Amino acid sequence: MSILSPLKADCIIFDVDGVLMNTDKSFPKVIKTAIPRIWKDLLGRRSDVTPFSQRHFETSKQFPLLNDDYDICWGLVSLAASKGKESLEESFPSPWEWEETMKKVETSGLTLIAWMEENLNSTAPYDETRICCEELYFGSDKTRELLGREPKKQDDSGFWREETPMIKRHWGKIPLPVGIYTGRSRKELILALEVLGWEDFPRDMAICSDDGIKKPSPEGLDLLCRRLDRKWPLFFGDTASDRASLRALGRGDFMAIGTMLKDAEFRFSNVEDAIRALGL
Repeated sequence: MSILSPLKADCIIFDVDGVLMNTDKSFPKVIKTAIPRIWKDLLGRRSDVTPFSQRHFETSKQFPLLNDDYDICWGLVSLAASKGKESLEESFPSPWEWEETMKKVETSGLTLIAWMEENLNSTAPYDETRICCEELYFGSDKTRELLGREPKKQDDSGFWREETPMIKRHWGKIPLPVGIYTGRSRKELILALEVLGWEDFPRDMAICSDDGIKKPSPEGLDLLCRRLDRKWPLFFGDTASDRASLRALGRGDFMAIGTMLKDAEFRFSNVEDAIRALGL
């Protein structure tokens, strides 16, 4: 009998980053590398250090509004830029300052972009920031192949190549219907599915950010349940935005993966252990 037998899940929905894929060496590195590039190339200021730390990343993941890692980069650079100094090292917010700022954003009821544009005297260019992050993640070759544009820098190898699977089995071997609800774009998901060996995963069973649905909205979970013809999802996630999505749905169970959500009722260090605990 599974130790989680009281759960009545009739389908499984996975987040991707930190759940299906180990992204410790990809998205945090994208942010860390992008910040001085944006500071120097887009803002024309002095880039003396790369001040982004793992503590900044972990702090960000406590806030549902920061599900999109490229928004973390934009928010941190914008907060630094608003101080009006040339030096990135002198301007960059500490993890504590970043946390306090995000608490203000969270309680305001505004989006991150709206709050910063309303409360800061200057921000980083949003679209250009995302392009910089995208190209670091995809690398030069995949920027051409998947994004269909010539990269601004020709020698980026792509941090996606440093990702590794966190699950060994094929999605078709899981004895419950499977969906994916991710903050990745669909083209970012293509790369993850390639590494997982899940290239045959049905497109309509994955909800991505460019579908116009983003966590912490429950809409992605609801839509997947309807497509799977199921009612009670077991959602595997690792961040506050994942858990908030299921809470907003109002049904189902949440399985926390990793160390970020220490107060979760059900939490496992990795998805394979969690699936075994379910007796699947």
